[in-house]
Amino acid sequence: MKKILNVSGKILSFILSHKIYSILAAIVIIGASYYFYHRAYAVAKTTYQTATVQKGMLVTSVSGSGNVTVANEAKINPTISGKVTSLKVTLGDTVRKGQFLFYIDNPQMDIDLSKSYSSYIQTQQALDNAKSQQLQTQLDLASQTGDAVVKKAATTLSQANQAAENAYSQVLQAQADYNDLLAKQQADPTSVSASDLAVANQKVESSQAAYDSAEQTATNAKTDYNQAVANAGIVDEIANYKLTSAQTSVDLAQKNVDTALSSYNIAKSDAAKRSVASTIAGVVTTLNIKNNDTLGSGSSQSSTTTTSSSSSSSSSTSSSSSTSNTPIIISDMNSLKAVVAINEADITKIAKDQKATLTFDAISDLTLTGKVEKIDSTGTNSQNVITYSVTVSMDFIDAKVKPQMNVTAAITTDVKQDVLTVANSAVKTSGDTHYVQIMENGAPHQQTVEIGISNDTDTEITSGLKEGDTVVTQTISAQPTSQATTRSGGAGARIPGL
Repeated sequence: MKKILNVSGKILSFILSHKIYSILAAIVIIGASYYFYHRAYAVAKTTYQTATVQKGMLVTSVSGSGNVTVANEAKINPTISGKVTSLKVTLGDTVRKGQFLFYIDNPQMDIDLSKSYSSYIQTQQALDNAKSQQLQTQLDLASQTGDAVVKKAATTLSQANQAAENAYSQVLQAQADYNDLLAKQQADPTSVSASDLAVANQKVESSQAAYDSAEQTATNAKTDYNQAVANAGIVDEIANYKLTSAQTSVDLAQKNVDTALSSYNIAKSDAAKRSVASTIAGVVTTLNIKNNDTLGSGSSQSSTTTTSSSSSSSSSTSSSSSTSNTPIIISDMNSLKAVVAINEADITKIAKDQKATLTFDAISDLTLTGKVEKIDSTGTNSQNVITYSVTVSMDFIDAKVKPQMNVTAAITTDVKQDVLTVANSAVKTSGDTHYVQIMENGAPHQQTVEIGISNDTDTEITSGLKEGDTVVTQTISAQPTSQATTRSGGAGARIPGL
């Protein structure tokens, strides 16, 4: 202890006797501290990023995503039952309107068609007999009277009725010829050409027109005959009864003919449905049948439908002995459209015929143009988000675009030419007031402005600025960064020797 006190005393005595060294040491410590402090904590300096106010075109748009859909497709779904034969198409085939697809084998329809045709012929023969009886009654009455006018009218009526009967025989023959060709075509679609069938049908129509004309002539002749009889004053009670009875028989026979003809036409129409053809031109996108499959009688009518929904039937090649799915769906690839969902906040900006740009997730290098075709009036709620479906037609349909592809539509809502614009980041808001900062003499100054439309990057300035003004787009405030080195055992600057 005594030794320590002696050493301390010597050090104190040294310091007191060497004041100059103590002063110098203090100066060195203060200077070093000042130097290292300013190195460790540099003074912060604010900088500004700027841009020049320019004139140009400003385009605003609204975007939505959805899918590519087929607006026009045909569901081939026959109403008759039977076995599928002669299937001529496969999935993905391109078909034309009216092209033969497959045949439904149903022998019972041939039996029904033959029975209905025979019944029709029988009723027609009964009608011819009734008319002949009526004519004979009229001739007998004319011969009894001896009136020249009545006889002439009766002869004219007889000739007119005979011409009508001959004309009707031509109708029956033409119809029979057409039925024969149709039966052959249904049994073997390649055995009868479409042109041959069309010619046969034209003969039926022309012969029917000739019969209608002859029947009208006979009707006029009957009117003339009745008038001649009335003028002659020879229609007594017995004669009148005979004429009325003959007319009643003709009317009843005609009703039977009409009923039989209706049944025959129905049977003929049903039989024709066994030969199934495409109702539109397009591509086979769904195929649920194969040869020897059995179609049930519960199928729905073949139809062509137009739709703008965002979903469509997917392609399928599955088939079974008894299928409840639509046998064939044909899609018109020239009717592809984009159906996208637009948020409720933007739907009021969308209008029919607005231009749109379409991009596709699956085709990164493809961009198509189009226009708004339809805007749904009813929205869809999904997790409290309301969207509206908007259909966009395509100006050009690329072959690479397929149904159900994901698509994004940018719909142009406004275009302004030659307007002042600034970057969105330059515009600030305080309450209802908009302002920017203008650089003057190296310092920013606040300037109130009025704005117009804006998009994702730029805003229109309607007043408050002029072309060429420099505005602040970003303010960068530099923060002091410590450069002091922290070492193990302590922190701060050290002076060797102290």
